[in-house]
Amino acid sequence: MKNTKKDFEDVSPRDIFDFACELDDIKEDLSSTNSAVNRTIYVKIYYAVFLFLREWMKKHTKYKSLKGEHTKLPNYIKKNGPFDYKKNKEIYRNLIHLKKLRHQADYRLTVPSKYSKNYKKWKFTSIDSAFKMAKSIIKAFNGF
Repeated sequence: MKNTKKDFEDVSPRDIFDFACELDDIKEDLSSTNSAVNRTIYVKIYYAVFLFLREWMKKHTKYKSLKGEHTKLPNYIKKNGPFDYKKNKEIYRNLIHLKKLRHQADYRLTVPSKYSKNYKKWKFTSIDSAFKMAKSIIKAFNGF
């Protein structure tokens, strides 16, 4: 199948977040495995929040997009975010948590055994909790 320009139309962080919500709503009706759909939802939640924050910070602060941005943006928010230290740190922690979920969803094909040393490194956060974290971050910055 030939790609066309329409395959890459403009997209907003809100579009990505809404897609994650839609996937969550219809996942039981999809033929893909639940795990594949759930992992896609975690990825989209993270990227919607990350892209929202990146654009907000570029517009309202001195933040510049840099190589290694997935680490630099949370650190910038923690140190230079628009809120008090406690709120900036909470946003930092939630963004890092969502990033960890995204990383697991993208790269870890096998869940470690309960008895392995890697098990304790995993985040077992429900999709509902991930959505709640994402919404709390977005709300703090006055939404999409």
